[in-house]
Amino acid sequence: MVQPMFVLVQFNVKDFPKYFEHYGSLMSAEVAKFGGQFLAASRDVVVKEGEPSGNFTAIIRFPSKEAAVAMYESPGYAPLKAKRIDELTNGGNLIFIPGLETAQLK
Repeated sequence: MVQPMFVLVQFNVKDFPKYFEHYGSLMSAEVAKFGGQFLAASRDVVVKEGEPSGNFTAIIRFPSKEAAVAMYESPGYAPLKAKRIDELTNGGNLIFIPGLETAQLK
């Protein structure tokens, strides 16, 4: 069984309308090309312990590590990533987290 890969996104977005127009609205299609799907995305997160990281958080599920890495390194994502880093955010985190296989959950 293939292990899924989750991507935790925590960005400090400069301007939300501009971010969603030039990055966020395009990401669903880019993620879907690699079998991924957004599970959650919000500005309204509740941090119960520790300090918040950024002002926007999302969780994306990919069917495998290979799919997640392929999307991140794809020519289609490269200009979106550059725009996000250079213009749309003031830093943040993008973290790959291996998911549990179904057998591991029993």
